[in-house]
Amino acid sequence: MLLRNRGASSLVIDTLCDWAMGRNAVVAFFYFDFAAQKEQSPTTVLSSLLKQVVGKLETVPGKIVEIF
Repeated sequence: MLLRNRGASSLVIDTLCDWAMGRNAVVAFFYFDFAAQKEQSPTTVLSSLLKQVVGKLETVPGKIVEIF
């Protein structure tokens, strides 16, 4: 889901997080900042999303532990 307004996106993210609670679902998000383009490489974006998803799991999958 792409949103242009950070304030509106926070409301959407909060709503999605509330919805996901107690379900087999995880909400991961990344705010893109035009002023920080150099810091927002594909690697940093994907690693941020992965960290959010893995952080919600009871155990870290072995393959992820092996890679990192």
